[in-house]
Amino acid sequence: MSKTKLSRFSLKRNNVKTFLFFLVFTSVLWLFIQFSKNYTQEVVVDIQYTNLPDNRVLNDNSDQTLKLTLNGNGFRLINHIWSNPKIQFDIANAIETTNRDYYFYTKEANQTLKNKLKFKGRILSIQKDTLHVKLDINLEKKVPVRISKEIEYAPGYGSDKGVVLSPDSIMISGPESIVDTILFIVTENLELNGLNNDFRTVLPIKIDNLPPKIEAVPKEIEASITVSKFTEGSQEVPITLVNVPEDRVIKIFPKEVKVVYRVGLDKYNEINIRDFKVIADYKKVSEDSPFLILELVDMPESIHDVRLQDKQVQFVILN
Repeated sequence: MSKTKLSRFSLKRNNVKTFLFFLVFTSVLWLFIQFSKNYTQEVVVDIQYTNLPDNRVLNDNSDQTLKLTLNGNGFRLINHIWSNPKIQFDIANAIETTNRDYYFYTKEANQTLKNKLKFKGRILSIQKDTLHVKLDINLEKKVPVRISKEIEYAPGYGSDKGVVLSPDSIMISGPESIVDTILFIVTENLELNGLNNDFRTVLPIKIDNLPPKIEAVPKEIEASITVSKFTEGSQEVPITLVNVPEDRVIKIFPKEVKVVYRVGLDKYNEINIRDFKVIADYKKVSEDSPFLILELVDMPESIHDVRLQDKQVQFVILN
């Protein structure tokens, strides 16, 4: 490139730099002039209440925002427009009407509000002249944990106790009106397929299902399953007649019914006929029906998938 071309290129580059310098300078000067002017602006500030009594929590119906009309130059206002300003009120300085209701008078505390906001302009107006604060009792309660589960065992396997949770209940705390409505807590879902070995895991509590302001401790629990080999068993159990009038004699056919169940191999020999009770309730007989419905009312806790081979039995009235 010739010297003449290089000189022209350098001149153009210098002109661009000069133009950009003056553009930036005038822009900054314009912004400075604009921000030096006075403006009036509405601002919504969040309210935070401090030093609440240990056994109290803030009720949602309390005033938690306050709208102010501020006047000042742009430099003073910009921080309160772009940021999320907060004002703190100490409950110890409130006017207490009951042990749950408190008040702050804002009209009488204009300078105090300016100091809390760190605003050096003027507060032209305040939306409310009084802030109402309501405190609820902070209640603690122990509630049971329920597991959401979908478990399939491998063929020939099962569990005597199923899923065992530790702990089986947790402590919740929050406003009394909300805590009283919570009867149990649910875990995240546990899905297992083809289970044939002992299993242990940690499950989180479904915190997202809890209402706002409710705390739960602990936030996760341990779930365990003891798995064993299962087999099918059965017992011929005598049928017991109940609620038969004293002036009647009833005969049933047959007098026994087979109870079929699944049980762990380690418990198979522990099951005997005395662990079961099957009844036929004469009070529940349908009119003109020759059958009594059978009910299994007693059985061991260690058996599963229990069923009666026959669900009813024939009967005759002898007198």
